[in-house]
Amino acid sequence: MPIRNVDGIIKHLEDNASDELAYLESVGPEFFTTEQLLRLRGQWEVKNQLFKAFQKLVVRIVAVSPVWIAVYYLLAFLGLKYLALLSLALFPLSFVVFFAGLAFIYSYFKGKGHLDRVGEMIAEELTRRKEAGKRREEGQD
Repeated sequence: MPIRNVDGIIKHLEDNASDELAYLESVGPEFFTTEQLLRLRGQWEVKNQLFKAFQKLVVRIVAVSPVWIAVYYLLAFLGLKYLALLSLALFPLSFVVFFAGLAFIYSYFKGKGHLDRVGEMIAEELTRRKEAGKRREEGQD
């Protein structure tokens, strides 16, 4: 059976190869050298910190949304009709930005579960290799 969508398959492979952490999760850490795993651990740490920062930001954005309602009432009470309407418009905008931020986080980081699995895989493989190296050294002495 001939492959009909070669371009799609090549694009899929290139996309997976460009995200080395996703590639590591799909093939396993045993196919990577120790140096590559150490570099990937560094990438994972950076991605994990970015994930936490973005997640905290979008949660803060949605947490502030009720404040816009209170500001609306305050500005309406003070007679600032246009500013009151602007603050009222910011209420749903906060939710839109929140959901857009979640979509971005999921598309870029592939979720917290993915990051946790990759981090555990790297740590376990590096620990296994360290213990294997110690056993080899003890056997040679």
